[in-house]
Amino acid sequence: MIIRVRAIFLSWALAALSALSGCAGMLELDEAVAIAPYRVDPNGRIVVESYIDGHGPFDFVLDTGSSISAVFAGVRDTLSLNTLPDKMVIVHGAVASGTFPLLDVARLEVDAATWFEPRVVLLPGATDASAGVDGILGLDFLRRYAVGFVARERVVRLYKPETVAHRAYRGWASIPFSARKIGEDGAALYFIDITIDGWEVPAVFDLGAGLNMINWPGARSLGIRKNRLRPEQLLSGALQDDMVIARLDADIVRTARISWHNEYFSIADLDIFEIFGLAESPAAILGVGLFTQRDFIIDFVRGRLLVNISTAEIDHNEE
Repeated sequence: MIIRVRAIFLSWALAALSALSGCAGMLELDEAVAIAPYRVDPNGRIVVESYIDGHGPFDFVLDTGSSISAVFAGVRDTLSLNTLPDKMVIVHGAVASGTFPLLDVARLEVDAATWFEPRVVLLPGATDASAGVDGILGLDFLRRYAVGFVARERVVRLYKPETVAHRAYRGWASIPFSARKIGEDGAALYFIDITIDGWEVPAVFDLGAGLNMINWPGARSLGIRKNRLRPEQLLSGALQDDMVIARLDADIVRTARISWHNEYFSIADLDIFEIFGLAESPAAILGVGLFTQRDFIIDFVRGRLLVNISTAEIDHNEE
């Protein structure tokens, strides 16, 4: 039996809630379900320690661009995990797709947050994107919580969703995001409306991506032509490596009241854009590097990304 899911969109081989300022509502330390230190790996991704069936720790990437969590083959071999018979999923990567088995896992833990009988797919882990990590925590795990990141302390704080959803957070920028279903299986990714040098482009909010990406329709909308650019660096996905075509240097990227200056986007018409249904229209992917220097909270219930503007640059032109 093959179960179709929109699964891994991932993660290239490049590459938070301490004190809330002013009158912002405070999240007390004891309100968190779990508090886990994180590190930023050489590819720019956020990595936390996790335990599988009581064994570990193992390093897992937090990935809002993946609708399903995954374990790479090295961990399966170490723990002698069994695959579930006749349970396969179709995994769509940035540059390749394939069909892979589900693993028989009883529980997955991040600090005190326990996920019983998780639905975890086994990936081969043969690309640069899997180097140095053991797995991926996708949206099927993350959406169980409101997820806070403390940049200075480098900790992830997991809350019951209602803890964050009922607060106003004055002094924080609120960036709306919307879920878009991908394909016929009902899986969804989260999109943020951004402008790149004044041009509007929908962008996937993807913590699993170590860099920003844009497709060629998006680059052309900004006046970029292929003959003005040269090939760039190697791109690595969860399933396969491929070549990035070119690089776009952006003077300013904006969303809501937040601005980023002198950012760049790698340009390529990847398979994943076709899966999004955006092969013919402008589309981008916002990588984790735009967010790791700021405190931020992912509030899935309210459909918003809260950013502490005391650690971000405010766009005064929009106030």
